[in-house]
Amino acid sequence: MVRIVSSWFQSELGESAGSQTTKRGAVQTLLQIFRLLYLFAESISLCILYEWRPLHQIDGKEKDISSELGIAALALTAEDYASSVQRSDDNDGGGTSRHTMTDAAAINLAERSPRFEDASGHANVTVQLGDTAFLNCKVLDLQDKTVSWVRRHEQELHLLTVGMQTYSTDSRFSLHFQHPNDWRLQIKFARPRDEGIYECQVSIHPPRIYTVRLIVAVPSVEMVDDHGRVIEEKIYKTGSTIELKCVVSKVPGPTANIMWRHGLRILNYDTSRGGISVKTDLLPYGAVSRLYIANASQRDAGNYTCNISESSWTTVVVHILNGEHPAAMQHGQSSSSERRPLVISMLVVVMASWFFMWKCSFSR
Repeated sequence: MVRIVSSWFQSELGESAGSQTTKRGAVQTLLQIFRLLYLFAESISLCILYEWRPLHQIDGKEKDISSELGIAALALTAEDYASSVQRSDDNDGGGTSRHTMTDAAAINLAERSPRFEDASGHANVTVQLGDTAFLNCKVLDLQDKTVSWVRRHEQELHLLTVGMQTYSTDSRFSLHFQHPNDWRLQIKFARPRDEGIYECQVSIHPPRIYTVRLIVAVPSVEMVDDHGRVIEEKIYKTGSTIELKCVVSKVPGPTANIMWRHGLRILNYDTSRGGISVKTDLLPYGAVSRLYIANASQRDAGNYTCNISESSWTTVVVHILNGEHPAAMQHGQSSSSERRPLVISMLVVVMASWFFMWKCSFSR
């Protein structure tokens, strides 16, 4: 339309070449006005076309892709838009022309949105009682968003960290970022009450959530004899070899960190006495450790402790005898248990006698 008007004015201008200069200026002004009107109408048409934008599905949620495109979409010229519509019409008969640009934009936005490196969205972490627990949360393409850690307890959420700041009142909790993208939550001296669900959240709408279940394993530490029975004391004769057996189980994996103590003295690396040795066999979920002390004497009597941490240990009392055979003392200690069947037998005899006497008196 503007080209027709412009041609008409130019022809009129040519026929009246001898007209006044003011007339020529008026015509040029009108041409500029028509050009502005054309540009305005073109902009309005583009806006109307983009009002027909579709909603796309990203992660199961409706997302307005055109709002993400913003001014960049409006920057297209009418010719560019027409060519894209024509290409789409050639491919599918004109049924999806409005989706040509938005589909590609949706894929690009999905790739650039924050997401977790572990696509499963959840993990289990097992830590031994008293150790430090590390809960990893690796986020890709975080951009300007924020990562937070919260603990879910029944129906309540307890805020632990936001970004690099820690908000928990428990000093055992802290955030230790590991380059390049691991927002790791650290929990020192893990306790049974620390077990539960922890959530790593990314501040988008709706928030992305990565769930970590923390399990605190409470080890079993027992002192046993050669038959596997739990013991609390052992008796040895002077000059014999002390042999103590400690069984560790219910731990996340094999552990060789077993310490032996006599009172407060650590025996694992003791070379002052001589004749002390420790042998530890690793198991899939624990270990068996044996302590050997040659040529036992009175100074070797006392409490012996086997421990894997400050909260997991057991103690046995060792007696050293001069002259009396250990078997005799053990026999004396168990004499009360050996007399128990005799007492029961006597009770049975008394009750039987009473029953027969009662029956005889009743028959009379």
